[in-house]
Amino acid sequence: MTNYIRDSVHNREKPMAVEKNNNLSASSEDYLEAIFNLAGESNVARSKDIAKLLNVSKSSVTGALRVLKKKGLVNYKPYDYVTLTDTGRTAAEEVTKKHNILKSFFINVLDVDVDIAQQAACKAEHILGPEVIARLLCFIEFITQNSKSGHDLTGEFQQLCENRLRDSDFAGKEISKVDGIVGLNEVKPGQKGRIVKIIGRSGVNKRIADMGVVPGTIVEVQRVAPLGDPIDVKLKGYHLSLRKEEASKIMVKL
Repeated sequence: MTNYIRDSVHNREKPMAVEKNNNLSASSEDYLEAIFNLAGESNVARSKDIAKLLNVSKSSVTGALRVLKKKGLVNYKPYDYVTLTDTGRTAAEEVTKKHNILKSFFINVLDVDVDIAQQAACKAEHILGPEVIARLLCFIEFITQNSKSGHDLTGEFQQLCENRLRDSDFAGKEISKVDGIVGLNEVKPGQKGRIVKIIGRSGVNKRIADMGVVPGTIVEVQRVAPLGDPIDVKLKGYHLSLRKEEASKIMVKL
């Protein structure tokens, strides 16, 4: 298991549902994936580590493990280590594989920010069936082969996205649909956000780059002019005055 998957943290507590058939619910898959990621070479996981990774209560983990044990997917006793059965490991590997494929596609093909890609992969891995995943693999292989032959389809697509997203109206409508992601122009004075993406190639990009600011930087809105322009922000100890249009191209997570 690689570190590529180990950052799969779900920032919400999900009740463990008991399925009426052999199909696994999204929460079941999340627990299996968590156990698989935590176990590593030791092949064992602890309940408290599962709770921490999934950001759920210990009682929720206990209930989930009982259900998974009943399904023959885990070996579990109270106050003991948790291990996957052969059937549970097979199911966990399948979920992990889907997560890998989806996250790789979102990051390397769609050029989506890592954190956003992580969230999207966590949701999509429970919905997309094997046929869709198989075709995604074929598509990744297709563009990879074209890139090796000198035809950079991925680069062309990403450039198209950059050009399209330079339209601040389009960017504001589409990207803000991602949970918790808004344009800096929508942040109120006193609020802070973490920069997740800077859209386009506007002058503000160079100014921010010159200050050493990259996605992941915390930015605080200090003051907004009565008409919304300019916007004074503080980041990395610097104070910066931005036009509303410039701020709309900086996507942050509050």
